[in-house]
Amino acid sequence: MIRLAAPFAVFLIVAPTAAASSEIGQIVYERWCGWCHGEKGDGNGPAARYLMPKPRDFTLGLFKYKSTAGESPPSDEDLGRIVAEGMPGTSMPGWKDLLTDTERRDVIAFIKTFSDIFEFEKPGQAISLDGQSAVSPKTIELGREVYRKAKCAECHGDTGKGNISKKLKDDWGDAIWPRNLTKPWTFRGGSSVKDVYTRLTIGIPGTPMPVFGEPGKKEALSEEDRWAAAHYVVSLADHTRRPSPGATKIRAVYHPGELIAEPFAEAWAEAPSVSFRLAPQFIAADRLFTSVVDQITARAVYNDKEIALLIEWDDPTPSMPGDRVQTNLAPGEMFEDAVAVQFPAEQSEKLEKPYFGHGDAANPVVMWHWSAGPADGRAAYSIFEMRGMGTRVKRDPGRSDFSARGQYVDGTWRVVFRQTRNPGDNHVAFESGRLLPVAFAAWDGSNGERGSRHTLTRWVWLWLAPPPSLKVVYVPVIVMTLLAGGLLTVSARVRRAGGRSREERDGK
Repeated sequence: MIRLAAPFAVFLIVAPTAAASSEIGQIVYERWCGWCHGEKGDGNGPAARYLMPKPRDFTLGLFKYKSTAGESPPSDEDLGRIVAEGMPGTSMPGWKDLLTDTERRDVIAFIKTFSDIFEFEKPGQAISLDGQSAVSPKTIELGREVYRKAKCAECHGDTGKGNISKKLKDDWGDAIWPRNLTKPWTFRGGSSVKDVYTRLTIGIPGTPMPVFGEPGKKEALSEEDRWAAAHYVVSLADHTRRPSPGATKIRAVYHPGELIAEPFAEAWAEAPSVSFRLAPQFIAADRLFTSVVDQITARAVYNDKEIALLIEWDDPTPSMPGDRVQTNLAPGEMFEDAVAVQFPAEQSEKLEKPYFGHGDAANPVVMWHWSAGPADGRAAYSIFEMRGMGTRVKRDPGRSDFSARGQYVDGTWRVVFRQTRNPGDNHVAFESGRLLPVAFAAWDGSNGERGSRHTLTRWVWLWLAPPPSLKVVYVPVIVMTLLAGGLLTVSARVRRAGGRSREERDGK
C-alpha cells in the first residue's frame, strides 16, 4: 500500500487544474454577488441604489482595472485579483478569505457569460513592467515635472488631494471625484509603483483618466516619463494620516504658552495626530449612504486655561453656497461644509458613554459645531445639546470662551476649536490625566449633506497628558549639583593631601 500511495500522491500534485465551471459559478454568484451586481449582471441589484461608486455592469464588458491595453478585455488574472482582493474605498470586498480558489475561478467564468466580448475577443498581452526605473531624488523631480506638464493637477490638484477645477463624470453619467493621491490605501487598482504605472499607461476605461501610453496620441508620455510620474505619485503618500482600526485615543499635549490659533500653523506638527474612519449615518432619517469624505484627523493641545482641538479632513471642494465655481462642480444641490465634535454632557467616573448617534433622552451630549458659511458671509460656530437625532438645542457659550476657526488649503479643511478648560455653567470640563469620550461628524456640502445626512465616527477617547512635573526639571538639577559638589570636595581634598605630601618631602 505504501508503494501505491507515492505515485498517487505525485499524480495529485502534477494533475492539471480542473476547468472552471460557469454553472457552479452561477450558484456562487447568486449567493454572494447578485445583491449588488444584479441577477442579470447589469449592476442593478437590490443594494445598488445605496452604493457609490455603482456596482460594475458586467453586460457591457467594460472593466476599469486591468493590465491589458486598449479595448482588450481583462485577463482572468485581472478579474481574479479584483475578486480576491476587492476594491478599497468601494463596497466591493475581497473574497479570498470566504471563497476557495476554485469557487473564485468558477464565479469569474460565470461573470464572463454576461457579455459576448469574452466570446469574440481574447485578452491582449499584459503591458510590460520590465523597464521600471530605480527611485531617486532625480527620478522624483522628473516625475514632478511630468505631473505638471501632463496637467495632472487639473484633476488631482497641485498637492495630489483632488482640488479640481472641472466637473467630472464617468461614461455612465455618474459624478466622480479624482483619486486623492496622498491616500494610497484608497487606490482601487493597487498602490505600488507598478500599479500606478499601469494606470498611467492604459488609463482607467470608462472614466476621464487619460491613456498616456498610446504612441501617436497628443498626451502620450515616454516610458521613462511614466515610470518617473509613477514614482512621484507614490512619493505623495502621507501614511501618518492612515486610519488604524486600533487607534482609540487622542493624546492632548501640554503647551505652556499661548495656544495655537491658526489652523495651518507649523506648530501643530508638534502635537501627535490620530486618524479615524468616517462612516455614513444611515440609522436615522434622513440617511446618507453614498459618502465622499471618509476619514478625519485630530490633534489637541492645552495649557492651564484652555484646550484647542485641530480637526482636519480632505475634501475635493470647499462647499460654500453662493460660490459659482463650486456650485457648478457639485453634482447636485450644494450646502455648507461642516464639522462637529461630540462629548457626553454629563461626565461619569465609570467612563460610561451615551449613544454615539447624538445621545438619547437620558444621556445627552454636547456638540461643538462649525460650518463654512455662504460664500458672501462668514463661517459660523456654536454649541448644542442633543438628546438624539433632530433634538438640537443651542446653548449659550457663557463663560466658556468657546470659538472655532476654519481654513481650506489645497484640498484640505482644518478647523481649530478652542474652549476654557473649566468653564462651569454645565459646559464640558477638561481635566488632565482623565479619559474623556469624544466623537466626530462631518458634512460634505457638495455631496448634498446636511442635517442627519452626514458621516460620523464611533466614540474614541481624548486624554490630556499630565504636564511635566517640576520634579522632572528640578530633581536632575539637584542631583547634578550634589554630584558636582561632591566631585569638587573630593578634588579639594586630593589637592590638599598632595600639598601636604610635597611639604613633607621638602622638609625631609
